Amino acid sequence: MALQLFTYHARLAVKSLRRDPGLSVTIVTVMAVVAGMFFTALVHYLRFYGPLPKLAPGLHHVEVSQPAGQVLGAFAGTTAEPNAIAGRLRVSYPIYRRLSGSHIPAREAGTFRSRLLVRRGGPASPDGAAAGSQVGSSATAPPGRPRNARFVNADFFSLFMLKLRDGAPWTHEQEAHGDAVVVLSKRLGAELFPHGDGLGASVLINEVPFRVVGICADDQPMVPEWDRASTGGPQDLLYLPFAWHIPLLALPEMPIHVSPVGTAYADLLASDEIFVSYWLDLPTPQARRAYEQYLAATLGPLGVTYHLRDFAGLRAAFPAPRTAVSFFLFLTLVILAGGGLIMARLLLAKGIARGDELGIFRALGAPRRALFVRQMLEAALLSGLGGALSVLIAAPQAIFYNVVVADTDIPLHLTPTSFLITLAATLTVGVLFALYPAWWAASRPPTISLGRH
Repeated sequence: MALQLFTYHARLAVKSLRRDPGLSVTIVTVMAVVAGMFFTALVHYLRFYGPLPKLAPGLHHVEVSQPAGQVLGAFAGTTAEPNAIAGRLRVSYPIYRRLSGSHIPAREAGTFRSRLLVRRGGPASPDGAAAGSQVGSSATAPPGRPRNARFVNADFFSLFMLKLRDGAPWTHEQEAHGDAVVVLSKRLGAELFPHGDGLGASVLINEVPFRVVGICADDQPMVPEWDRASTGGPQDLLYLPFAWHIPLLALPEMPIHVSPVGTAYADLLASDEIFVSYWLDLPTPQARRAYEQYLAATLGPLGVTYHLRDFAGLRAAFPAPRTAVSFFLFLTLVILAGGGLIMARLLLAKGIARGDELGIFRALGAPRRALFVRQMLEAALLSGLGGALSVLIAAPQAIFYNVVVADTDIPLHLTPTSFLITLAATLTVGVLFALYPAWWAASRPPTISLGRH
């Protein structure tokens, strides 16, 4: 019975909208515009602050404290400032070797980023390896473009749950064998292989052929959990086995200089230069205790201060950076509320224009509650339609941002989450600001007479 009554009032609400098409269209237009502005700001906000990605439950990180004087002294006489986040999330190569030498974690991965020359190569050899995979192989074609390349271990993809559209990450066996394999980002895969034929093809990296074993399904998040120090910058465009940084002589991007480093690549690996991030999976309390004992035995005698954190603790210690987008989201929320105020005034005008009709309903026995519900249903329909049409405002703005502004190569996306939040916010504002007009309309006294005969 309640459902039938609700359906009846909903049908009357729809008919009421059709009686005043001008006011209805105006209300929907106003709500669509203000909701579109909120939608745009929300997409930027969620790009930085959520929703948080799902990662391995046992993911841990070891922060190794560096002497403040050494790190700050590395920037003496320059206009640069030390990257505090990088100094806490990264370690030197010798420390990384100590952290990764326990064989206790279920999974572990070291990672750092470099700039390498990348271009499309020829087809892969029949045995599945990239043809001519020897360092220093020559090519007649011009060298490729510099790209952001990240060196990672095989466990990196499962630790951070990176989804691949095609193929799969390389295996531990391939990593131990030193196979020349690579996983491409979604962006680079589409650029080098626009016809979708990248899997199994060859990519020349510093003129060394690598076989493509996988292509990512999504763009890198704006806040990469594996390297928060690179938040807001260009994304990683390809992933290489960690051990390949030595044959390729890959220099780390933006290392923190702690002490003088020699000219040879071996000098870099033996130095206190900070550039490697290390992640490990400790799925059980026993594994964590065992690794804590290992750290005490390995780093304790060296006088190194360290802090082992699970990922919940790491997110609390290193929150997403503050940006102006939070203010703009608040501003557009105020604008959305302003749209609700305009909607309330228009609904009042609509109620005044329909005063006689409402009085007749009251005279025929319609209770105030029924009229109130009907007015609220009208408001919900109008604001809901405006919220749904907000995508027509937000989508062109996102396209314009990706094409014209392009502050990073990570594109802006309208996600189902952002759309649903916008729709819910618009409905909430519309319903809240419709309470007074609906109460006023429901308070209309019954019509006694429409005139004398």
